[in-house]
Parts: sequence; structure tokens; C-alpha cells
Amino acid sequence: MSTEVWILVATAVLAVVAIGAAVIAVRAARRLAAVPSTPNPEPIEVSREVAPARRPTGEVTIHTPTRLPPELEPRIVEGRLIVPPTQQQVVQTALGRPGVRLSVLAHGLAHALRPESRDRISALMRREYRRRRRERAQAGRRAVRAARPTPPSDQWLGS
Repeated sequence: MSTEVWILVATAVLAVVAIGAAVIAVRAARRLAAVPSTPNPEPIEVSREVAPARRPTGEVTIHTPTRLPPELEPRIVEGRLIVPPTQQQVVQTALGRPGVRLSVLAHGLAHALRPESRDRISALMRREYRRRRRERAQAGRRAVRAARPTPPSDQWLGS
């Protein structure tokens, strides 16, 4: 078989493995979503708040080092402190999940396996190979020139 056929077979195998992994990840995510949560979960303590001494009115003073937009301000809803996550926390949580990582990898593989991407990648590889071959040839010519003894100047005059 030719090299191109072997490359196509290898890419097909990689695509099948990526699809299989995506199916497994989706099934696991659905299974986790189907598990009921525990009743009456314990509230999570958040350290953005400085709890004041007991106040009879039930007010809570929230101290933040910088002024946040109103939608990101911590607030109390039904007796619980709600602190919206920062954008960095959301991104880290979303990109840290194995399903998301697998999805990003599958998207990258699918993009790389498209015909136009394959052609572009092979053209880039061919260009790099030719550039390196040209550099090796130039280095070889320089080495030959450097090793060649220079003739004395009177030989050029025909004496």
C-alpha cells in the first residue's frame, strides 16, 4: 500500500477512537445528571464576607476590596449568601472538565482531518522540508568553500 493510504487509514482509526471517546463521555455525563442530589445539602461558607457581631435586625455587611458590578455583588437570598463566581473561576471550571477537554480535542482532530486542513498541513510540511534541505545544501557549499585552499595571488596573473 502507498503512504497516502496508510495515512488515511491512521486518520480514520483516530477519528473512530475520538468518536468512541465522545460517546463514552456523553453517556457518563448523562448518568451523572440522572443521579439525584442529596436532600438538604449543607450551605457552603464563603470567605468574601466579614461576618459582623450579632445584629438584631438580621442585616449582614459585605466588605469587598474593590467595587464590583451590581450583578456580581454578593447578596443574600432566602437566608443564604450567594456569591457569583468570577469570570476566571467559570473558565477554569468549564475547561477543567474532562468532557470539555475531550470535546476540544475532538474538534481539533476533526478540523485537522478535513481535506483543506490536510492539504494545508502537508503543504506546510513540504515547504519546511524543502527549506531545511536548502539550508543543508547551502551549509555544505559553505563548508566546501571554507575547506578549499585559496590560491596565491600571483597564479591569477599567469606567472
